[in-house]
Amino acid sequence: MSKFSINNLECVRQNNILFKGLSLTMEDGALLQINGANGSGKSSLLQICAGLIQITTGEVLWNNININQQRYEFQSNILYIGHANAIKATLTVEENMTIIHSLTGSKSKINYSAILKKIGMSGMNKIFAYNMSAGQKRRLGLIRLFMAKSKLWFLDEPFNALDKEGKKIIENLIISHCDNGGITIFTTHQRMEINGRPLQSINLGNNNV
Repeated sequence: MSKFSINNLECVRQNNILFKGLSLTMEDGALLQINGANGSGKSSLLQICAGLIQITTGEVLWNNININQQRYEFQSNILYIGHANAIKATLTVEENMTIIHSLTGSKSKINYSAILKKIGMSGMNKIFAYNMSAGQKRRLGLIRLFMAKSKLWFLDEPFNALDKEGKKIIENLIISHCDNGGITIFTTHQRMEINGRPLQSINLGNNNV
């Protein structure tokens, strides 16, 4: 059983307290949504949880050990996807997928066409990224979710630019990850339809400042 915890977190930006006193614990299968208006600290909280920015006050724990004391162990168990799609516009879809696959560290072969079919981009292997719509670029950036074997997912606005079909594909992928024992923390301005699955939430902006 894996456990991810935050204890008494505080975040200060430009002398403003974005949030303080945040604590929670998540175990296998847990799903957490971070809500709040623009500037409330959603992305900052997600980056703190992923160990990408320093904490003002508090601690982040992985299996009851501070992540600063087990950097390699923690980072080998996480996948972070931010606002940016992190794709190369001058490369084809398949060339981008090859880079994404190599960055996972996996040596196993992957059927790129099968993954593209799952994410609703069949036959787009040779399309250059600069010729794609915003929604297609977002789907390509989210293809990491099909390749990573990470236990803990940190997703910043994963549904941005996606149409209804794309949103449903990613929702189902997140739910499947949690059903298989994964843990997911995500920010979004959109309501996630999870069909009765327990969903924890943190609302930034009022009670946490």
